[in-house]
Amino acid sequence: MKIKSSVENLKWEISGTIYKVLIEDENILQKLENKIRSNIDDKISYETNVKGRMTHWDAFKHDDDFKELISEFFNKCSYYDIFHGAKSKDGLFHFLINNAWGNILKKGEKVNRHHHLGVDYASVLYFDNHAPLYTDAGKIKTERGLIVTIPSFLFHWVEPLDKDIERYTIAWNWSFTKKWDLPGVKEEILK
Repeated sequence: MKIKSSVENLKWEISGTIYKVLIEDENILQKLENKIRSNIDDKISYETNVKGRMTHWDAFKHDDDFKELISEFFNKCSYYDIFHGAKSKDGLFHFLINNAWGNILKKGEKVNRHHHLGVDYASVLYFDNHAPLYTDAGKIKTERGLIVTIPSFLFHWVEPLDKDIERYTIAWNWSFTKKWDLPGVKEEILK
């Protein structure tokens, strides 16, 4: 059998949409921030692209306060017609959250440049404006309660913090469910 192969490095432009939603529910923000602080996992802290402290990957996946936040997020998305066409025939959003974790960065700590291929979107909730999110599409200012959602293929990172502060975030990977998703997979459904 004769096989020919080649590798070519080609450059092309990819575009996508970055979504921003502001959650102004201080009660839920305080609850989630406290849960990050009390659920740090020393086994994976500093071992991932997050060069700081973090919770387990699934620390928030089934958390009731996080689910309330997600519900508020999709309600705002629906109101502003974000993710146009993502609702199914029953008028609901059907999606899977793959994982959801918290991060704390201190002075000198950072998040390495990376992407989240394997899901549709990566979202992050900010608890302050201490450091912007850098992406290959540009710099994004952060603020308390801001959720930034980017396409999974967009490279992003956080520069080392230069202030003596703690920067809290919750990040999660998720996808809208597809017709071909396996039956029996537990999905989240929100109006």
